[in-house]
Amino acid sequence: MTVIDRHDAPSIASAGYDLNKIFRTEYAEEAYTRLAKEAREVWLNEPVLRGCYHESGYIFAVCGRSSPSVANYEAAVANSRARGVEFELLESPEAFRAKAPVMTGELRGWRGVYNPKAGWTHARNSLQALTDECKRLGVKFVSGGAGAVKSFKLSADGKKTIVQTEDGTSYQPDHVVLAAGAWIDSILDMKGQLLAKWHVSAKQYRDMPVINNRELGYLFEPDLEFNRLKAFHATDTIPRQAEEEIRAFLSECMPNLADRPFSYSAMCWDADSPSGGHFLIDRHPELPNLIVAGGASAHAFKFLPTIGAQIKDLLEDKLDPELASLWRWRPGSERIEDTSRPSKPVLDIGDLEGWRHEEKL
Repeated sequence: MTVIDRHDAPSIASAGYDLNKIFRTEYAEEAYTRLAKEAREVWLNEPVLRGCYHESGYIFAVCGRSSPSVANYEAAVANSRARGVEFELLESPEAFRAKAPVMTGELRGWRGVYNPKAGWTHARNSLQALTDECKRLGVKFVSGGAGAVKSFKLSADGKKTIVQTEDGTSYQPDHVVLAAGAWIDSILDMKGQLLAKWHVSAKQYRDMPVINNRELGYLFEPDLEFNRLKAFHATDTIPRQAEEEIRAFLSECMPNLADRPFSYSAMCWDADSPSGGHFLIDRHPELPNLIVAGGASAHAFKFLPTIGAQIKDLLEDKLDPELASLWRWRPGSERIEDTSRPSKPVLDIGDLEGWRHEEKL
């Protein structure tokens, strides 16, 4: 097995090369709740990932200002209850503060649930741990020009996909899995199925649960290495506007942080699918032996230790039919709003003031 990438593994250009990612089981779709519960067992028990999963608890909330987000919340809570997910209802500011005393804001209109069996994963450390394990098992990693995929073409007999890289190297493997995150559409024509999107004293906040308001944003406890507190507001805007919305979120739940300077900020690029947050994991209809694995839609990282099993099932033509339908190749399909994140209009970031972009990392 060979893994090729422009960068050394784990790739600094990946959305997963980050401080932390939410781990939750609250989904409106039963399939994702089931998959998340399976993934949690691996995060807890896989020795390779020891120390990468932090079960800090998870607060899942809404505040009644976006009907689609509230509907998603209601569906996720109902589905979680049906699947036996353990959680506690939070119906007052005092209930929220009992779980997270740092939530000193007014919390106007907030209601939610607290799940003690959820939290966050240390993304970068997880990638490094799995990279090291792959190397131990004999996986070959190629980076630089020989790892930077430029294009795909059919073999002369039309039976295989040839992978061509920027330095002229060609690969003709028996099977190809393209999992390039937000960069995937720059390598392969995805027929409009993906949209690149971005997200962007510590001791007091240690051990607080992950706080996720479906309408406003989410917030993690500080990471242990750098003492950085990560706040996020899911919207395609310029950093200036995004900062204003992050600060508005903080002013509601942790007002003492709302005016603090940001010590670090970065763009996190994701590839969203148009199908309401479902992944795109399917065989390419025109390139034989090529499987596309993309459309992570900002919620796939929790499945890091298990999603490979589903890709393997697809490779062996035994993927669960429900998952195959959810993750199918579907160009030209009507875009379905992903109500699992704060609802904001999709904007072209290139048209907005204050954003800078380096063409290549």
